[in-house]
Amino acid sequence: MDIEIRMPDLGTTEAEIKLTQWLVPVGGQVSRGQPLFKVETDKAEMDVESFAAGVLEAVRAQPGDAVEVGQVIAIVHGDGGSAPPAKPQEAHTAAVPAIPSPIMHTPAPPSEKKGFFARNREKVQQPPPQRAIDLGPAQRTVARRMQQSWQTVPHFTLQTSLNAEAMIARRSGFARKILWDAFFAQAAGKALERFPRMSFRFENDKLVPQGSNAVGVAIDLEGDLCVIPIADPGAKVLEQISDEITTAIEQIRAGDPKAREVRRACLTISNLGVCNVESFTAIINPPESCILAIGRISPQPAVLDGRVIIQSRATLTLSADHRVINGRYAAGFLDAIVQELEKA
Repeated sequence: MDIEIRMPDLGTTEAEIKLTQWLVPVGGQVSRGQPLFKVETDKAEMDVESFAAGVLEAVRAQPGDAVEVGQVIAIVHGDGGSAPPAKPQEAHTAAVPAIPSPIMHTPAPPSEKKGFFARNREKVQQPPPQRAIDLGPAQRTVARRMQQSWQTVPHFTLQTSLNAEAMIARRSGFARKILWDAFFAQAAGKALERFPRMSFRFENDKLVPQGSNAVGVAIDLEGDLCVIPIADPGAKVLEQISDEITTAIEQIRAGDPKAREVRRACLTISNLGVCNVESFTAIINPPESCILAIGRISPQPAVLDGRVIIQSRATLTLSADHRVINGRYAAGFLDAIVQELEKA
């Protein structure tokens, strides 16, 4: 039977993904888990594995084509067996991943009066039993810190939206792709210069400086949540910030222990725009006093000079520690970030 090969969701911040190379020729044999083609995203170039076994009968996208997630790009003629596509080893900005509950499903014993087909139909319909998931050291640390933060830090949240047209125009002017996170890290760094109290923490009934001007970028890397600190992003150009994030991701994936060392930051940014999330509220990463949650950029109605127009916009949500920052000060900081991002 013919099996459609579709472009999987690679966890990028782009609506389209560039196909760069087919690794198996048309008419060639392909097995499950075998690298089938290469793609280029806004974060890395990677191999994508086949989830079907058989003969590559036809390709519907050529190297250099921009392909959307879910688009059929090839046909494999196989025996009908296939497995869900495995996501490649790629990173994206994300919040703390949810952990499934270890619920055991106990199938009901079949009735003696049921026939052969009824018994087999029950076997198909019964969900497989789920097992408890052992957390790694990094995941246990994240779970403990997030629980502590939610229970002990008095969170309050502020939300606003921004006009992303200028940011999109600036990004299109670069010869190479610049990570969206670079724009938000740079804007947050410049806003910190105007609102220095955002870089303090609450400790023993005092407000203590963090001793750092870094902005952390939250990265979900193969199920582990990592924060990449970018030192003084307000003084750096976008290309440098983007390269620092990319290099840190590559070092973590390569197993460099220094890349996983916890380094202090003033605040963290968490970007779920790639996940088609319009807005969300993030949990503060202690001992920081705030975290910025970034939703997707999408066309939205806006009012300009009394007229309703369609404009590319995004939603920002700031979570702040009320022991350190009051609402008015946090609102000024959030507005300063928007002003930086909306600059032409």
